[in-house]
Amino acid sequence: MLPAAQKLLTVAEAATLLRVSKPTVYRWAASGYLPSIQYGQPRVEGETRRGGAIRIPSSAVQELLDLSPEEAA
Repeated sequence: MLPAAQKLLTVAEAATLLRVSKPTVYRWAASGYLPSIQYGQPRVEGETRRGGAIRIPSSAVQELLDLSPEEAA
């Protein structure tokens, strides 16, 4: 469980800060490379409406930004 003071970012906000596309953030979140929190109802197969929302802890984004180029590879 996250502390109440933890700042959560939307996928768009995280993508802007990391200077990558939104699909990249979704891919990183799905693979576990970028920690994320998904809440709400997941999308059911065949549904046209969206599923639950994804939020990224700002601390996870900051950790990625602090990585040196050698560590990121």
